[in-house]
Amino acid sequence: MHHADIIASMQKAGHPPSKVADDRNVTRSAVSQVIRGSASSYDIATHISAVTCIPLNRLWPDGRYQQPQRERKAKAA
Repeated sequence: MHHADIIASMQKAGHPPSKVADDRNVTRSAVSQVIRGSASSYDIATHISAVTCIPLNRLWPDGRYQQPQRERKAKAA
């Protein structure tokens, strides 16, 4: 989806990028970069998906958010 369409969807839902930044306690620049695709953040992307009610794979069809990124825990030896 084009970044302008994502922003419009967010604004229609009453959650402009600035509100998403405040909700997630991140910079507005970080939200903008995720929306434009120049950076990735599963946390920010899923929040945008939740507030717009648009699935991640429709917002970013390139597949970057197909599966959540998980922290791998080191196994005790």
